Amino acid sequence: MKRLLFIAIFSISTMLVGYYVYQNQREVPLEEVFPGKHWVRPIENLPNLKAVGAPTAKNCGNCHTEIYEEWKLSTHANALSDLQFQSELAKPSSPKWICLNCHIPIQNQRETIITALQGGDYFKPIEIPNPNFNPEMKEEAITCATCHVRVDANTKESYVIGGRGGTSPPHPTQIKKEFLENRCNDCHNETYTLNQSLVCSFQTGTELQSSESKQTCVSCHMPEVKRSFVKASLHRPIRNSHRHGFVGGGVPKTFALYKDQIRLGYKPGLVLTGIQVEKDQMILHIQNQFADHYVTSGDPERFYRLTLHGFDSTGKTLFSREMKIGQEWEWSPNAKKISDNRIPRKGEFEWSIDRKGDLTSIVQYRFQAVHVRLKNETSDYMMLTAENVAEPYQNKVKNIKTFYPHSSIVIESFFDAYGKIQKETSLEELYKRNAERAGE
Repeated sequence: MKRLLFIAIFSISTMLVGYYVYQNQREVPLEEVFPGKHWVRPIENLPNLKAVGAPTAKNCGNCHTEIYEEWKLSTHANALSDLQFQSELAKPSSPKWICLNCHIPIQNQRETIITALQGGDYFKPIEIPNPNFNPEMKEEAITCATCHVRVDANTKESYVIGGRGGTSPPHPTQIKKEFLENRCNDCHNETYTLNQSLVCSFQTGTELQSSESKQTCVSCHMPEVKRSFVKASLHRPIRNSHRHGFVGGGVPKTFALYKDQIRLGYKPGLVLTGIQVEKDQMILHIQNQFADHYVTSGDPERFYRLTLHGFDSTGKTLFSREMKIGQEWEWSPNAKKISDNRIPRKGEFEWSIDRKGDLTSIVQYRFQAVHVRLKNETSDYMMLTAENVAEPYQNKVKNIKTFYPHSSIVIESFFDAYGKIQKETSLEELYKRNAERAGE
């Protein structure tokens, strides 16, 4: 009897171990692990485009010259070389292949193809070489083809997706304006929890929809401009086009890009709309007038730093206050949002400031709103761990304050002790100063 019991236990144990080994070695399809998630795979390999060649931004720029020059200045073009992204990508906890599916989202940009996950573990992707890898296209990051080129299911040939018709380009074109308008949400409106400490939280599309605005992402981030879609030598008509600088929160990826932010359409969403001065209190009224999503939006670590300083007649600081508008997250041991005081579309934030004490010598106040993308303490950690970052980005991460703008001053107003505005610094002047802050 004991022998039979032993045999039964041994058999069951062997089966369980075998099943466990099988499950951990099984090649699990990506869609089984992440059902319904568009970002689980990059866009399929794109064959050469008729009259264009490889669907690189550089080749598109042979005809669409002005659009190409704008794109080169964009956050999209710098999505792979972004030093903060490269530092995050180098972390042992980073599921690199998933992150890259948004930052270099076309299979042609990838040296390997992820076919499945070993045991369903997203840290164990099964890879094979990609015969269609294009290293030039990889460096273009979020390139023209990300939105504008797809493969026809019947002909298996590449075609261009356009938003307007009316001309006869040399390459095949299909007009799908709605597709282009909704494409932004594939990366900018995704919230997903991989594990307790790995959370992707981007809800800009949902914020825009909930605001009941009639605007789309394109309305603000790709403002309209009248021009020919192609270079002048091709003699095509002047039509409604869109800027392709994709300007966002006004903190570019390099200091050199500051000079083009305003030309490409940037303006802050926030406006200082009123100042109330009372005996022991000052109230600043700040409204989200120009962003139809929350301010701030996107990366949950972005925020606005509001500061108020009071000066005497010699310029000495006698009064200083600070306030944050943004999200607060706890990242360890479990990622979770602690608080959120961001401002929705047309919403107003009242900053109530205690003025108790002897403030009679203050002759002028200065209010600033600073859009912060990266905190100094975070970049300090990035510099300490820069040896983990891949070349050619490692040296730049070691000196990240010199190369990578952490924040931008986007509003500056001066007013007297009674709350009367004396001066508002122009956005052009602020951006000249922002460009000079390298190394701070």
